[in-house]
Amino acid sequence: MPRVVDGKFRLIETLDGGTDTVRFLAEHTGIRRQVELETLAQGVPWPGPEAERLLREARAMGSVSHAAIQSVVDSGTDPDGRPYVVYEALRGVRVSELLAQTPGGIGAVRAGRIVLGALEAMRAMHRAGVVVRGLGPENVVVLPPRDDDEDEPVKLRALERAAFLAEPAPRDEIPYTPWIAPEIRRGSAGLDPRVDIYSAGMMLRHLITGRTQSIHPVPDTARRAIERATAEDPDERFPDVDVLMQAVSLLVPSEGRRPRDEMPTPQDPLAADLHWLSMRRTTRHGQRTAPEGVAKIHLLPVLLTIEAIYRRLGEDAWSQLATEVPGVDDLLPGSGNTELHLATGVKIALFAQIVSAADAIAGRGDLSMLTEITEAVAHRGLRRLLPDLPSPMVVEALIDGFPYVWSRITRQGTAMVLERDARSARLAVRDQAQPSLELSGFVAGLLRAAIRQSGVRECDVTLTSCEALGDAHDVYRVEWKA
Repeated sequence: MPRVVDGKFRLIETLDGGTDTVRFLAEHTGIRRQVELETLAQGVPWPGPEAERLLREARAMGSVSHAAIQSVVDSGTDPDGRPYVVYEALRGVRVSELLAQTPGGIGAVRAGRIVLGALEAMRAMHRAGVVVRGLGPENVVVLPPRDDDEDEPVKLRALERAAFLAEPAPRDEIPYTPWIAPEIRRGSAGLDPRVDIYSAGMMLRHLITGRTQSIHPVPDTARRAIERATAEDPDERFPDVDVLMQAVSLLVPSEGRRPRDEMPTPQDPLAADLHWLSMRRTTRHGQRTAPEGVAKIHLLPVLLTIEAIYRRLGEDAWSQLATEVPGVDDLLPGSGNTELHLATGVKIALFAQIVSAADAIAGRGDLSMLTEITEAVAHRGLRRLLPDLPSPMVVEALIDGFPYVWSRITRQGTAMVLERDARSARLAVRDQAQPSLELSGFVAGLLRAAIRQSGVRECDVTLTSCEALGDAHDVYRVEWKA
């Protein structure tokens, strides 16, 4: 390789040397700017698949302009006709080096900041129709903080496996690393943005613990984000980068919000889920799902909920709620609107307001009070709500009848049983016109209360994802012991 490439880039030192390409620190001889120059390794033929990959990487990275993606500044061919690509020079520490310096991990807050920076870049690439596919610790550079800012800027670099979603799948194999999604290891081309969700989850675990194996404990908030992001089945992962950013943001304190793990987490698994989900929608990325129409909930579950809330709050606090939620008194028997609401239902948004206001007045502001409310609803009105289920009620009938249970509460979405065995099940609701976390939590709590009334010794229902927060669908996990 000549020491001056194309008459204008003087090579200074080798940065990366692989079997296919080599990257140098170089200097533009005219303007004295340092850059990074990548070209084919010695002996690699041109033309060939290695050169195609080099140019595809440059095209992918050059198609996205973002502060967290290493910029492409030039390209060309050397005197032998071999292609080269020139990138901005980076001065920072690669995640691989950072992990070597801190083998026990860097902690959840700092890891969250770094991963959020990488996710910002990944989101820009996905929106441009580019999937990274092969993200690893060598591809992420942590730059020095600016002034007194605690955030450490991040740059994605050397994304040689990046590919365009709108183009045929590249034929090259992606080398194994623990960060690579399992479907790629099994031979998939990886043209699915959720492979990058997996890699980001592995990066978060690796940075927090210094290891990629799940045997190393992490804080609860990080555990929830990592488990969803690194699910074996892509359908179980966060559906896109925005939703993963909701979860990772909870690790990082911001103005008016401490890291979520500094707050008490309810011992009740369902209450803990509701706590986490309610916190997710307070992050800077917020609630993403826009209502597609006016959806309704049946009047009976609303009236039973109002009764349970009134008993929980008492007359004075109920008066406060009625002041904060205009329209709640119009739902009560004697208001003259019963026949109308029986025929048309109650707006889900109004139901959500009632539940949220009650939780703010008498609960902890994290929706965990829904577990108490649904227990009271099931105690006083389960048979009225679910008259067609067998008597005595059995857990299998409740699980298999989940679509019926859902239909007795609301008139939107498609409920289904994804899987069931002797002691567990996974249920889902998708395609809701107006998804609501309050509605999803109500259904989870009611289902758990109903199963417990069926006589099982132990039962847990958890809400692992919620369409209202941008997840692909609501997912309920049920476990019980006869």
